[in-house]
Parts: sequence; C-alpha cells; structure tokens
Amino acid sequence: MVELKSILKRQEVDVFSTPTLKGTYAVVYQLEKSASLNWLQKIAQNEGAPATCFFTQDSPHSYSVRCFNSSHEIQLCGHGLLATAKVIAKKGVKSFSLLAKAQEVKVVCEPVENPSEDSVWLIFAEASVIASQAPLWMHKVFNQLPQAVSTVGNSDGYFVMQWPDGFNLKSLSVNFAELVKQTDRAVIATCKSSSPDYDYCFRYFAPQHGVDEDKATGSAHRVLVSYWNQRLNKCNVKALQLSNDGAELIGRSDTGSVWISGAVSIRE
Repeated sequence: MVELKSILKRQEVDVFSTPTLKGTYAVVYQLEKSASLNWLQKIAQNEGAPATCFFTQDSPHSYSVRCFNSSHEIQLCGHGLLATAKVIAKKGVKSFSLLAKAQEVKVVCEPVENPSEDSVWLIFAEASVIASQAPLWMHKVFNQLPQAVSTVGNSDGYFVMQWPDGFNLKSLSVNFAELVKQTDRAVIATCKSSSPDYDYCFRYFAPQHGVDEDKATGSAHRVLVSYWNQRLNKCNVKALQLSNDGAELIGRSDTGSVWISGAVSIRE
C-alpha cells in the first residue's frame, strides 16, 4: 500500500479528437516517486484505458514516463506521451523533456488563439524507414496486397505498408491470428488520402502487443510524417487514422526530427 501513497493526481485526457472523430484517451497519473512494474501494470489493467501513463519529475524541466495498456508496457506511446505532456504543460511548464523507455522526447508548447490552450508538440528523432522486400506471408494476412513495404527499427519494430492512391483503406481486412504467427512487427497500413482535408490516411495493427487495431497512434504518425514528407515533399502534414472511432493528427518534418501534435484536452 506504500505505492498508493505515491499517487499525487489522476487525470483523464482526450487526444486526437475532433467534433466528428472520437480519437482516443489516456489516464495520466502523477507519482511522487517511481513504482514497481507489477504495480503499474495492475493499475493499468484496472483502468482498462487505451493508455495509462505514470510520470515522475526528475528536475524542473525533465520527467520520466511509463505507459501501459491493459496487458503490456507500451514501447513508445505517442498519444500517452502527448496526454502526459498536456498535463505537465498545464502547470505552466512550456518547454521540457520526457524520458520514456530510455528515449528522450522533447516537448514544446506553441501559443495559439486561445492562450490558455497552447498547442503541445512532441519532438522525436527522425525514424529510419528502409524499403524492403514484401514478406511471403502477406497473402495469408491481408485481403488486398500493398504496393510497397518498408521496415522501421528492430524485429519488434514496424512494417510500413503502402497501398495505391485511391485505395479504400477501410476495406482492408486483417487475419490477426496469422499476423501474430508471422512477425513481431506491428503494421502501419497507409495510403495517400483521397480527401483534400488530409495528406494521408492510415491504420495501425499490433495484435502482438495486445491491440488488434489501435484507435489513434501517435508513434505510427511519427514514422509516417517523414515517410510521406519524402513522397509528397511536404513538411507540414495532416493525417486521418481510419480506426472505427477515427482520429486526426498533425505533423511537421524538420531536419533530423519529427514533430507530432493534435487536439489534446484534459477532462474536467
């Protein structure tokens, strides 16, 4: 019960939502000191949220963060980090760093029309996206095959699979049991958007990590910002995630870094 005493505050935060898209949400706990992995996972399991995040303050401008879903610790949870950043920024801190799984993510708050609701940006190192051969098992997993395949990270990283322009990404069906058998990589399925409101759309599948299809995925967006920058020659992009609830994400490609953001609001 000692660990319960370390909880300073619990807040719920909506992320990547619009009036017509539900986006996702995270539960954010501020802790006085770090706690055991088992205890954190148990809290996350009880919450049942897409992400439950725990942060502690290391210095005036540095915080450690761990994010979990109901069954796993999440390697890099974009929407969870953005929710945590919003909670910290609300305290009046406008520039700081988040340390998540030994990876440092910089946070910058930019003023917008409403000064009480600054735009919160996460700044990541640019991910290396490497073109690769299409896996032989794809026909067992997808009802339609992509036109291009790339990889990101190690064997438990990502596949980026691009479908042709005009393809209805919502019509893509996935055999999740087969996907788990074939690879430890999550799959980012993407194509150029047919809507003038968005530059690209995507879906995210990670049954290996406890989520068949994610509602809204900042970590995938981080990869796609630079991926589509190379193909569209656009530094500032807007994306639509075609999950059942839908999500809107914005991004910016800079030299060697990727900025991601979107609507973030703390539930009162």
